[in-house]
Parts: sequence; C-alpha cells; structure tokens
Amino acid sequence: MAAPLGCGYGDLVLASSRAVDEEEEEDEDSQKPSPSAVLRWSAQAQQEIAESPNDCIECSALIVAIGPVATGFIHTYLLHQDSDILGLLSTGLSENTCNTFQQTSPADLTCYLHRLKAAPSVILCQCNIDVPPEMMFSWTQQLFSCINIHNTYVGVLASAPVSDFRSSVALSDITVPFLRGLKTNQFHGKPVCPYLEQPNTVKGLPASVLTHCQVHRVPAVLYVCYTDSIYVEIPAIKAFLPVLKGTPFRDIVQENPQADVTLRKLVELRALQNNLYT
Repeated sequence: MAAPLGCGYGDLVLASSRAVDEEEEEDEDSQKPSPSAVLRWSAQAQQEIAESPNDCIECSALIVAIGPVATGFIHTYLLHQDSDILGLLSTGLSENTCNTFQQTSPADLTCYLHRLKAAPSVILCQCNIDVPPEMMFSWTQQLFSCINIHNTYVGVLASAPVSDFRSSVALSDITVPFLRGLKTNQFHGKPVCPYLEQPNTVKGLPASVLTHCQVHRVPAVLYVCYTDSIYVEIPAIKAFLPVLKGTPFRDIVQENPQADVTLRKLVELRALQNNLYT
C-alpha cells in the first residue's frame, strides 16, 4: 500500500518566510501591501461564473504544468486539440491592467488557463512564468479560487535538475531523464512511475499546489521529470509520456500525429529564445 504524502517517500517543502524575531523589519513590512497574483478571466468565463449557483467553473480534471519542459509536454500532447483560453494568471499585473489574451506562443512568459472543447470540464494551466516565493501562496489560492474542485482530479507536472536528486545509486548508473511521483492521500490510484524517494523534496510552486490539494482533500498526483540539461530537450518532454496512461490524463488524450514535428519546432523556438538572452 502506498504511504501517505510525506510519510516514507519524498517530502514537500514550501518556501519559508523570514525569521519571526526580526521585529523592526516586520513592523516596516506590515505597512506594505503583500504582493499577490492576479487572475483575469475571459469574458466567456466571467459569464459562466456569474451564472453558476456556486460562482465557480465546473471542472472534472485540472492539469497544472509548471516550467518549460512540462508546458512543452502539455502543448504537444494535450493542447493540439481545440481549446479556449479561460483566463490568465499573472504575478506582474494589476487589477486594472488590460490584457487581450493574444500572447499565445508556447515560449512566451505567460500563464494561461485553457479548456478543451471536446472535454469542457477539463482545465489546463500552462505556467511559463517564474513565480517568486512570496507569491506562491497567492498564486495557488487564485488558481483554485473559482474552480469547483469537489469532484476534481488534479495532475501536476514539473521538472527539476538531476543534480538535485539524492540516491544511494550513482547518478552515472541512472538513465536520465526520469520521472518520480507524489500524491495526496485522497488519490487512491498509483502513480505511473516510482515514488520520490527520501530524502528528496519537492519545492516551490509544485509543492504549493500539491499541499493545497492535500489540505483541501483533493485527489492529486505530482510528476517530476529530472533532467540533466538546462535547456528544453525532446527526451525530457517525452519522459512525461507514461502519465498519459494514468489518472487524470488517460480520459482526455487524443493522439497527435504531428507530435514529433511540434516538439522539434518547440525546442527550436526555445533554443532561439535562449540565444537571445545569452
């Protein structure tokens, strides 16, 4: 039987705040507004929320992809299907900032919520932005703020450098890239890959999302791809392929015959973007 989250397997580590004894700085900081994420819904989504009896969008599966490897996978294997943009979750916008939802390149620094037309109860979150630690809680709260998660499965995809992985086996003897998984207590299935071994930890935004699901008793599973490259590469993206056979992915997958072409274009676009900033 699988052990509960954080018991016997890898753990979640949330970003810590400053020491509580820094009284002077705390007094000064308390006068400043805390930074918060902003969720901007499309006109269609706003109408649905307004007409809903519980002020929420119905959702049977929420897929959260964090970082360029995970979002590249979602872009290639799920978002090749017709979809609508439901909203934009940002850490750099104010409530009054205008947005046209037109910045849709898979390499753009955006965080969109999509909904599949063939499966309108499935919402995909593509997070291509770096969310600072002080905004991770706000980002997570905003993500779940208007989504009805009472009957929802959540799948989280993320990546990490293999140098962060701790194992009794030499890294030279491990085939890279590879997957590891964690799940909440309410997720009664088994991840499609080995559990994340102790003393490894999951940090940052993936930990924030999975912790939210654990606290609110939402069935959720997290898959982390460990890769040895700082660039987005096809093998790392394809390392996520086994998750398509597991919950909550298997019921929403449609084959993409152009997947290899999409992957090559995506990797080339990422490489071009990297060259522009180096």
